[in-house]
Amino acid sequence: MRKNILVAGVTLLATALLFGVSYPAGLLFSIPISILNIILGLITRASPGSEIQPESANIRLLIDRGVVRASIYQLVFLNSKLILKRLSSVMVTVILAFVLAVVGLAFLFIVGALMGGITGFSLQEFLTQRMRNKIGSKMELTSVEKGDIEIEYDDILEVRLVKSRLYLTARNKSLSASFPRGYSRKMKPMLESIFESRFTTEESIRAAEAAEKENEKRQHPRGDRSKFPRR
Repeated sequence: MRKNILVAGVTLLATALLFGVSYPAGLLFSIPISILNIILGLITRASPGSEIQPESANIRLLIDRGVVRASIYQLVFLNSKLILKRLSSVMVTVILAFVLAVVGLAFLFIVGALMGGITGFSLQEFLTQRMRNKIGSKMELTSVEKGDIEIEYDDILEVRLVKSRLYLTARNKSLSASFPRGYSRKMKPMLESIFESRFTTEESIRAAEAAEKENEKRQHPRGDRSKFPRR
């Protein structure tokens, strides 16, 4: 059960009934949409989050959700490479929500657009979790299928973790993935172990810059002024 979707569905149902008093025609859209959200909230499993060294000899870190260019991926850090398993494309993450928002706008104006957008998010979470379950049941986490991305560790030049975003720079490609809040703290120790000197964080970059400035101050103190000989 996904509590946030369920709560959204109940809230939408209450809103639908409230607006239905003054605008009964809008109930044709708002009631089915609200019930759909409640159903999706009940049948969608909770996201597993990040798993460090799950029950697999080859997998060192498993991240259930990372957004790369509007598509959602599952990040699988193996012993020698990173595989990004595509869970949903831009068609689901953006276009579906946009279409439902437009339909809602036609029925209930701004309120309907919000309902449609929220329902698009709920459907996205449901479809993403279903794909995640499919990959797990077929044991395809370590294989590369159509739409997946594979990056060998030997090709990676730099890995940078800044807040809730991971930047990867490789020889032939570069990408960034954003994560839900709280993931970075769990990921950091394992990323340090995997990539060692190639891994940096926002804190380490700031510390290096501060150390560099301190060295410059020591080499060129303010009181050290050039003295010119008098004529």
